[in-house]
Amino acid sequence: MKNLKTTLIAIVLVLAVAFSAYSVGAGGFFKTQKADAASVLYNEDTVTSIYNNTSPAVVEIDITQTSNGYFGSSLVEGQGSGFLIDSTGDILTNNHVVDNAATVNVKLSNGSTVKATVLGKDAIHDLALVKVEASAVAGITPLSLGNSDNVKIGQMAIAIGNPYGLDNTVTVGVISGTNRTMNDTSTNLTGMLQTDAALNPGNSGGPLLDATGSVIGINTAIETGTGGVSARGIGFAVPSNIVASVLNDLKAGKSVTRPWIGVGIRTLDETQAAALKLSLTEGVVVLSVVADGPAANAGIAVNDVIIAIDGTKTTTIQDLQTYVNAKSAGDVVNLTLVRGIETKSMAVTLGERPAATVTTQIPALPEQVPSIPNVPGRNHRWGN
Repeated sequence: MKNLKTTLIAIVLVLAVAFSAYSVGAGGFFKTQKADAASVLYNEDTVTSIYNNTSPAVVEIDITQTSNGYFGSSLVEGQGSGFLIDSTGDILTNNHVVDNAATVNVKLSNGSTVKATVLGKDAIHDLALVKVEASAVAGITPLSLGNSDNVKIGQMAIAIGNPYGLDNTVTVGVISGTNRTMNDTSTNLTGMLQTDAALNPGNSGGPLLDATGSVIGINTAIETGTGGVSARGIGFAVPSNIVASVLNDLKAGKSVTRPWIGVGIRTLDETQAAALKLSLTEGVVVLSVVADGPAANAGIAVNDVIIAIDGTKTTTIQDLQTYVNAKSAGDVVNLTLVRGIETKSMAVTLGERPAATVTTQIPALPEQVPSIPNVPGRNHRWGN
């Protein structure tokens, strides 16, 4: 019995030593790995530093609009976000934040409010540039546009804005997806960044930042449930490279226009190809045609499948839109399409996309501005 007791004590001591060694060695290793993994996704010092460095350049944009009702016209209020991009007072925001505004005021992070004017607008990409006096932003470091082509799914994404009037609110998430398309006959936002950083009414026009503090997108829209206005952890931002491509025009005071075919489209998949009894599985199928638009005038019909434009193969929505966006209104393009068992070639004279077709905006503060209904079948709502 004594020998057994001695043996048991020896085993316990060996196990204790082994456990201590594991805790100091291998156990410590696994603890370090866990901390390292967490720090990649969220680092408190990084977020705090970025917020302190960038939030002074983020502004609140307050607008009034004239609303015509049964009892006559009245002024209603709206609110969004924006951010300073240079020392001369240029501020980027969304077009729907300032569209049809009677007055535009900018509230700076120091609490002061200054009048602003709208310089240029790009309704198709939902971008706008407003300007305040340079003296009003003296000493504020502008934000820099990053390269959105380098954005990777899973990387940190930081949003700063004014949701529901809560100024300089910061939320943190990741890039959930890239190259997202929000497309029907009433919207034409392509290449969008998707993020799960919380976005709500009032965030629109604010910056989406990477881990270096560079702007990789402008927060623009949120996904909601049918008939709802609450966020679902799915937000969309216009990529910074799209912003950079039109920035000079906006600074020059131009209202940027885009060429237009006038169709609602989607990338063809096998299920749809089977339903249409098509042998091909690649192309862009026409879901709707705008009455009296360029496509309608050319004879394009619903269920036509576009397989090429000017001889260039088109297999996705992005292929078609990228090609068209490089053209101008008035240009003629030749579409090769499949209709049933026939292959046709049709010449389409591109029109100028009407800004009025962008109808899925939601108000900045729903209790202040009458809501605009969703486009049937789509739940994207502008985050304004």
